[in-house]
Amino acid sequence: MTRALMNDEGKLRTLRRRLAPGRCRPVWSLLHRSGLAAAIARRYAGIGAIFMFHHVVPEVSAHLDGELYISGGFLDRWLASLRRAGVPVLGIDAAAARIGDPGRNPSRNRFVVITFDDGYADNLTCALPILEKYAAPFTLYVTTDLVEGGGFLWWLGLEQLFRENDAVEVAPMARRFATVSRRAKAGALAAVSAWVGADTGRRAPLLRDVFRRYGVSVDAATRQAGLSPEQLRRLAGHPLATIGGHTVSHPDLTTLSEGEAYREMSDNKAFLENLCQRPVSHFAYPHGAGGEREAGLARQAGFRTALTTRQGCLFPEHRERLRLLPRCAARGSRMWLSYMHAQRQGAARFIASRGGPPVVAL
Repeated sequence: MTRALMNDEGKLRTLRRRLAPGRCRPVWSLLHRSGLAAAIARRYAGIGAIFMFHHVVPEVSAHLDGELYISGGFLDRWLASLRRAGVPVLGIDAAAARIGDPGRNPSRNRFVVITFDDGYADNLTCALPILEKYAAPFTLYVTTDLVEGGGFLWWLGLEQLFRENDAVEVAPMARRFATVSRRAKAGALAAVSAWVGADTGRRAPLLRDVFRRYGVSVDAATRQAGLSPEQLRRLAGHPLATIGGHTVSHPDLTTLSEGEAYREMSDNKAFLENLCQRPVSHFAYPHGAGGEREAGLARQAGFRTALTTRQGCLFPEHRERLRLLPRCAARGSRMWLSYMHAQRQGAARFIASRGGPPVVAL
């Protein structure tokens, strides 16, 4: 069946259309329960998958960003489903050791790795008790500025901007948003975030004047959202936790000079090791932006692994690409168990690659 789909572009286009975000939940559910999912998994699931999370909160409805937030209840249900399916949750060190191990049967030992990006306080207050319930190890990739309460983490200011105002003019975009309803606020936030994300280095600074006009303090939003140094030290000492690097200021490293990119990595590593009093050997690229140059810099800075946001599972071939590993994105707008399992089984990679090579390579 898989071969037939891969050879029939018409059927494949239909499947991709049905699995488009916003209209695909029943199809993902059917795919997860069907023989097709198992057939895809034999080629696309590899030996395991790394999942990326950001915020974990009691109620997602209290937040405007539909991508970065999941509920604690969903995390609990997902971990329970992994336990029922007999899927082990490994730490990043164990996963790195498992890649390329020819002595294991991938179909019987596929694993999951749980990662959190940036360093939010709710990872401690909301996510940790759930992870403890299932004895699930995890890695937290921490940005220096989020812990120190400085820098310019613009996405935190944007959420406050639209949450607190019913009409917002974003002059750099030449757009004015009417944001009376929650739905309108969320849509405006998504639109501006996408605009900034298309050219972060140039467009993010343009938001400073917008924030000043509406009285939004990015520093205050950062202090409220981020782990404090004391909280981070507490997490670093937890037996389930591994602390990883995520740069000083969360830039797109591919837009920086080699020296600037290296300093973002190495200074962040030194900060975390000094604060947590333990080695920091793993890294995640902000915005998932990393290529061969960044992988070389990660090696130079002393990181054993580095993670992108390229969609895909892990394969033995990634033993030569430990600093360009793929991840599965756990995004709030698609928080369905069926979609999470479809990612773990490689179906999302199958769709994204149009039935192409299962191994993500940069």
